[in-house]
Amino acid sequence: MKNLTLFYIKKRLPLFLIVLGITLVGSIVFVGTADFVYYGRIYDKFGNYIIGRTISNTGISALTEIMLILAAIIPIYEFSFKMKKTGCDLFYSLPIKRNKLYLFKYIFGICEMLSIFLINFIIIVIVTSIKLSGIVYVNATFTPGYYFLFLLVIIGIGIVVYSFVAFFYTRGNTFLDGLLSVFMSSVVVMAAVFGIFWFFSSFGGFYYSVKLDELLRGTHYVPFIAGYEVADVFDSLIQGKAVTKFMAPSIICIIISSVSIPLFIILCGKDRAEDSEDITDSWFTYKLMLPIFIISLFMMLEFKMFIWIGVVIGGYIGYVIYDRNFLLRKKNLITLVICIIIGMGLMGIKIIAR
Repeated sequence: MKNLTLFYIKKRLPLFLIVLGITLVGSIVFVGTADFVYYGRIYDKFGNYIIGRTISNTGISALTEIMLILAAIIPIYEFSFKMKKTGCDLFYSLPIKRNKLYLFKYIFGICEMLSIFLINFIIIVIVTSIKLSGIVYVNATFTPGYYFLFLLVIIGIGIVVYSFVAFFYTRGNTFLDGLLSVFMSSVVVMAAVFGIFWFFSSFGGFYYSVKLDELLRGTHYVPFIAGYEVADVFDSLIQGKAVTKFMAPSIICIIISSVSIPLFIILCGKDRAEDSEDITDSWFTYKLMLPIFIISLFMMLEFKMFIWIGVVIGGYIGYVIYDRNFLLRKKNLITLVICIIIGMGLMGIKIIAR
């Protein structure tokens, strides 16, 4: 294992330096051009205009973007060998068990991700702290100590997102199947969060100050976007402001997504080399995720919105990609029809529940 690690470090060093250089250029441009302090007329908590300085940027958003981009790209590159027969033949011929090979690449990718992020984190936090310290603000108090708590939280989220992408991407046998697996599973997680809060609000008497439709509108609670929701909280904490954001959906999203960590550890390395570039038959892609994906989209739509017709068309296209044929296999055609019926039924239940 030691020899493999040294070999891999030497092999990946040029690419590591390139990615690090790109992120550092972005960080340097950010700290050099961003407006961290705003001076002008702003509203106070009573709605009156006041004039003074306020914090306009803490660097938290930039750091979150760097982490989430790395967490999405690195595992795809790390396990791209699985999508080509030549890559599988090369890596599977190494004198190491497949599950250990996958775990090695999984851990190595996380180390790469964290190394690049930490270097950018140090630069952005130091420069941001210098620019924001020693200034009296009219509606904020700069508290840089929260950067270190943010670091711990964003590392955790980054590992969850990395694991999520790594697991679902490696369930596919081709590059397209892997990407679609990640996309479908992300929507399924978002739908699960939506379903939990819709159920409790409609049948469980659960109440919160924000309307459900506003709370769960859009793509706020897929694993990638949940990181931004958490970042908003730390942005407020660093400015010394009260946190008003309702964080339960984001936390549940991250918890659900974290299931991918044990799944990856248990199932990694189970694939055969001859499966590469073949039809993907994993339960975590088209067999299971595609039906749940179709039903999930129906659940989050309104009957009056004719977008549901697009869901039907999209579901058919999904099965075309699965079968690699416009004429669907009988069992997949039946599954598609059942999904549409269940989805329409859920839309009807939503109307009745209101």
